[in-house]
Amino acid sequence: MGATHILIIEDDPDTASILKMFFSKEGYTVELAVDGEQGLKVLSERRHALVISDVMMPKMDGFAFCERVRKDPDLKMTPIVLVTAKNELSDKIIGLEKGADDYLIKPYNLLELKVRVATMLKLRGLRSELTQKEKELERVKTLEQTLIAISHHINNATAPISGRAQICRPDDPESVQKLISACTEGCTKITGTIELLSKLLQSMKDTDNGDAFHLLNTSINDLITQFESREKL
Repeated sequence: MGATHILIIEDDPDTASILKMFFSKEGYTVELAVDGEQGLKVLSERRHALVISDVMMPKMDGFAFCERVRKDPDLKMTPIVLVTAKNELSDKIIGLEKGADDYLIKPYNLLELKVRVATMLKLRGLRSELTQKEKELERVKTLEQTLIAISHHINNATAPISGRAQICRPDDPESVQKLISACTEGCTKITGTIELLSKLLQSMKDTDNGDAFHLLNTSINDLITQFESREKL
């Protein structure tokens, strides 16, 4: 696994250089931006694991940057640490309200900043794991509902066969023909159900296959519709 990529948005060249040197020595891959506008562009292109941003900057300040990131569905989960020379509680509150995960006052201790960055990245990893577990639980729930739907449609396919078999008279050609028709129709429905189930199982094995059913994106109503369309064939 490669180095963790972080973005530092800082308009002061000396401060930016010091931060880049420090975090590079800590094993991070660091990219710089001079203001929020450039930072947003860079973040959109390369999706860094974390952002350290100054507040007071030209074009787009740190508050506006936070706000824009949190409104972007693809970027909104990115951890952001704001740093500023303004030691006002109101500014800290604004920063947190705009979406910052942490807020440091200049001059700050680099070791403290390093610990805060590591904590943010750890929380990001835990959040990602939790999201993945939630997705897996949703897959299990959908599979359970799918099995219920399959059972329902197979029962619907076999019920006419069972009924015809119970009233069929071997000496009555019409009765026998109706049983045969019920068997043929029921087998067709069951075959269609099995084919759909096969696609669902393949989807679980290969979630990158765009032609397969993705359990995470398929509701139980969608599945039932698929089964019902099979029955009408």
